[in-house]
Amino acid sequence: MQIRRSNYTIVEILFAISIVVILVSMLLPAINESREKARFVRWVGFNKQCSSDPTCVINFNFQEGKGSTLTNSAAGNENVKFSAKDYNGIVEGSNFIAKNGDWVTGRWWKGKRALHFDGNTIVEIPGNDAINFGEGDDYTIIVWVKFDQLNQWATPFSKSYAANYAQYDLYYDNTTYSATQTTPAYSALFEVDVCRTCVGYDNMYRNPNGTMSQSVQLDTDHWYMIALRNKVQKSSSSPAVNGINDHLVDVFWNGNCLNGSRGTNNGAATNTLCNAKLMLGAMRFWAGQNSGDGSLGCFFIGRIDEFLVFKRALQDTEIRGQYMMGQEHSY
Repeated sequence: MQIRRSNYTIVEILFAISIVVILVSMLLPAINESREKARFVRWVGFNKQCSSDPTCVINFNFQEGKGSTLTNSAAGNENVKFSAKDYNGIVEGSNFIAKNGDWVTGRWWKGKRALHFDGNTIVEIPGNDAINFGEGDDYTIIVWVKFDQLNQWATPFSKSYAANYAQYDLYYDNTTYSATQTTPAYSALFEVDVCRTCVGYDNMYRNPNGTMSQSVQLDTDHWYMIALRNKVQKSSSSPAVNGINDHLVDVFWNGNCLNGSRGTNNGAATNTLCNAKLMLGAMRFWAGQNSGDGSLGCFFIGRIDEFLVFKRALQDTEIRGQYMMGQEHSY
């Protein structure tokens, strides 16, 4: 008996392939959604671990999604005088009051919430004792931001009466420096004040092997993790900028330590501690006394969806880990 072999035509094969492609394209959104949700659940667990850190004094995850209070979830602090609720964030601003809050979507998954800062909205923390850091204190401040506008001097956070009492703050610089005979052209990204030290940080960062990379570019499309770390140096062999203080100030962008070789207005701030409240979204300026509100300026316009303060100098690997747990992914 003769067995006949069935042959498929090219049209039939292409038709079968097209059906497979259609089915895969229908499944991909659901797969990506599951991935994003899994990352969100993982981040929630990691954020709770941060709250359990005995040195964590502020943890805003912005998951309220409504209202005018950011709940401080730092419940693991071991200081007997510490109460997390004293460091809740109070959202202020006429636009916020009128609209009952400009709550928006944060990083990656749709379940992540964020607060929009429109140049009028600010967040202030009433408590002071646990965050009254000076030059001789180890601490780390981490914030996740998305810029709507890359305005010069835009300030994600500050605790200062600039410029007399620049206790600690961080703001966007947006200055370009021309090349010289010894250095290539570069862009200034951020400046920070830590008491009597003001340092500028550029678009170069230090690789783990000690070499420098010049590739940092900010835009209005992506989220960025920025960290300020003050680390007390006990040895006189490693003083701060210009040898003014015995502490080292570092700024990290997406887990990378930026180049901070530019001493700027060192000495302009002659005092170290102040009564200014820690604030998100703007900076307060000197009003002739170390109390009261002072004037507001340097508004940040964009989104913030996470803010943490630790009363210790996190290791480079810990800061990198914070970024790895919260970074955006493209599938």
